[in-house]
Amino acid sequence: MGIQFRLGPNDHKQVEDFLSREHAGTDAITLDTKAARHQAAAAAAAVEAGLRVYWEPAAERLADEGFGLDKLPLWTGRPYGINALAEDRSARAALVDLTVEKHPALVTHVTAPHFYVTDERTARLNVDLAERTRLAVGKDKPTRAVITVSTAAASRLGTTFAADLAAEYAGAGISDLEIRFSPLGGDDEGIRKIRTVFGVLDQFREHDLSVTLGLSGNIGRAAVAMGHADAYSVGLGMLERVNHAQTMARLRKEPDPDKEQGGGAVGGIYLSRLGSTVSAKAAQQLLNHTDIRTRVGCRIGSCRNSVTGPLDNRWAHYLHSRSSEMAETLRRPQQWRGAMEIDRLTEAISLRDRVNQHYLSDDVHKLRTRTLRSLIDEIEHEQQQAS
Repeated sequence: MGIQFRLGPNDHKQVEDFLSREHAGTDAITLDTKAARHQAAAAAAAVEAGLRVYWEPAAERLADEGFGLDKLPLWTGRPYGINALAEDRSARAALVDLTVEKHPALVTHVTAPHFYVTDERTARLNVDLAERTRLAVGKDKPTRAVITVSTAAASRLGTTFAADLAAEYAGAGISDLEIRFSPLGGDDEGIRKIRTVFGVLDQFREHDLSVTLGLSGNIGRAAVAMGHADAYSVGLGMLERVNHAQTMARLRKEPDPDKEQGGGAVGGIYLSRLGSTVSAKAAQQLLNHTDIRTRVGCRIGSCRNSVTGPLDNRWAHYLHSRSSEMAETLRRPQQWRGAMEIDRLTEAISLRDRVNQHYLSDDVHKLRTRTLRSLIDEIEHEQQQAS
């Protein structure tokens, strides 16, 4: 149990150093789709620490036209058609063989190819691909499945379908599964969506599957604390929410030839007491202000010698702060964790309101609190139901 970190193209050295020193609270790492060949040392450090190592095939990005798809390892010259794959067993076999072939040597599990779930056909296609992957790999390594599912579809198909799907994955011999809901995450989620997500996770855990809530910050942490998931995953200062439609829209947008295409996205800076990953500008305003910086700063790991440590090395800070808070949750008995989450979220709401009012300039995005309040309400609801 714990937190799983999904590496970006340039995160491997920070992750290698972190795992070589400490790893309490960390459950696994996921190597980058395109840069995995450069991340062998980070993978080796994870294996030595007894953690799981995954790789992200990113097949779900290859079902539509887009730019830069030729750089993805599973690209074969044209998008994959869901209907064609569902009807053609040889096409499914070829996709599985290519996926297995492209996996880096140091992974501990093989991740099956998967596509965005909007209906029953895609959901059952993913089950077939997962089982075929398990059979292709044999007993060499376990197979891991990933489901990226539309939250609207999850609500429309209902808990009965979720239970049936969970049974199908269990029947296919899959024991390790990551579920990503799209869209989910950020600071503006309501109780109904969170309750639907937790209900779907429960259906899978009832079949003794090891379930990760994928790419989800505060909701993922609460899901683990409340026993709805065994782990949650994030990037390093990013990938704390999922929006498949936005991701695909970016892929379909032709790159601007007048702009440099290198570099990629820059991760934010995680401030644990706020329960928020903020921009560098917002972090500077808070950590440079003597009224508030000790309330939102960090004094552990590489930040122990400076209250402004998160600004000095945002990657190392993100790793040690996220993993240490998860380790602290897991050290407590299960029956205490709900109260711990309520206390954490209540403090974060109070601090967010304070920094919004007094310490963030007008040109910086204010921190919303709807998701945190929804989580508190849901936890209290579950506590009342259990009493």
